[in-house]
Amino acid sequence: MQPPVPRTWIAGAPTPNAAPTLRRDLFDPNTGDLLQTYSFSSDGQVDAAIAAAVRTHRSGLWARADLAERAAVLAAFATQLEQAADDIAALDAINSGVPVRFTRLFAQSLPGTVRRAVQLAQQQAAARWLEADGRSVQLRRVPWGPTALLLPWNAPAAVLVKNLTYALIAGAPVVAKPSPESPWSAELIAAALAAAGVPDGVFGLIHGDAHVGALVAGDSRIRAISMTGSTETGRRVASRAGGNLTRLRLELGSNNPALVLADADLAVTARALASGFTKLNGQWCEAPRVVHAHHRLVPALVEAVVAEIEQLRLGPSTHPEVTFGPLAFADRRAVLEGQIQQMVTAGAGHLAPLPSPEHGWFLSPTLLVGDDIPLPGEIFGPVLAISPVLDDAQAVTRANGLGGGLAGYVFTGDEERGMAVGAQIVAGEVKLNGTSLLDMAADSAQSFFGTSGLGGHGDRDVLEFFAGKQVVGADLLDPVI
Repeated sequence: MQPPVPRTWIAGAPTPNAAPTLRRDLFDPNTGDLLQTYSFSSDGQVDAAIAAAVRTHRSGLWARADLAERAAVLAAFATQLEQAADDIAALDAINSGVPVRFTRLFAQSLPGTVRRAVQLAQQQAAARWLEADGRSVQLRRVPWGPTALLLPWNAPAAVLVKNLTYALIAGAPVVAKPSPESPWSAELIAAALAAAGVPDGVFGLIHGDAHVGALVAGDSRIRAISMTGSTETGRRVASRAGGNLTRLRLELGSNNPALVLADADLAVTARALASGFTKLNGQWCEAPRVVHAHHRLVPALVEAVVAEIEQLRLGPSTHPEVTFGPLAFADRRAVLEGQIQQMVTAGAGHLAPLPSPEHGWFLSPTLLVGDDIPLPGEIFGPVLAISPVLDDAQAVTRANGLGGGLAGYVFTGDEERGMAVGAQIVAGEVKLNGTSLLDMAADSAQSFFGTSGLGGHGDRDVLEFFAGKQVVGADLLDPVI
């Protein structure tokens, strides 16, 4: 489809972005060709979008609406997303470089995400009466107020829809800012929500770079922020929001460790590692980044991972048979190439099994092999460092020295041993013998440890984030104090 021109949505109405000089060029990551130049939202438009959310919240139009009313709007939203799924998948495949066979899976899952949020909200009563010796005392769930969503470029539609839906069912008005690198699917999602009948002022959409993000994060009228992105960006958001004591949920980066124990099945391990670090072209926050493998396994493990990489089909993200596409934008490739060179200079062996096309932003999946390879910051791309360790204890020590805390992986032939080792890793989610993108169980939840963020995810946790607790009732008649 023809890419939409990003627009600013204020109080239900889309208007052209009005920043006079701030704009962004969008390129096809498969070819490097310029596809679109668009302007950002102006400071005035950002202010107006937040002001509309404030008015809506104070009016009680959405926050005090019956849960059934909010659920009906979101049910219609899910239906609209079903109709838009193919277009959303096509746009995200270009904006992110992720092959369309995967963006289609994400797009097709969006209606289910919306329905799951509604189901959880219906299970969790918005208010319940407490036992209080015959007095009327009620515990209520109350949205914090206008809520901002600061979104990533690597899974733009999926992250927007999940955060948006859970905030809306909780009763919060939302102002969303997609990444300037991947704004297109947000336009379709905004249109789908409007077609579903969401009241004016409940949802606003703004566009821009770090300047616009800083305006939003530092605005005292915004009472909650959910942000997904790099650790560096998360620190800036936290700094801006901290003065206002804004409630924060930050899902950031992490150099996630994978521990390969001496009894691991090499075929299973190699297949899972190759899949994990190349998933979404390596642009996945929970991808394994650093492997600590028992020293006797390293040569065979490297050979097996290379063999798995060679089975990938590298090509344009728009081709339905491709399994590994380009990086999202040129700067991302340049950063990764610089990090790879730093590790090679530090003594790491370098393997890049797939030839990369000269055009576009392609980068072969890359293995760096060496003893305790120093990492030049957060790795976010198809790069996997493999280092030997003497035993489980050394593997755990090195894993916990990385400073992240988002995810971890353990490969072993003994599940009981794997559970014991996994429990020692400082991370919110530790998977045994696999690197699936999916949660391990329906009620799975994880916190963001270390520098990987604030808060956590898991459907119930996300719903909990967007509202606080308020108790209202008759006080004790004759308190002793």
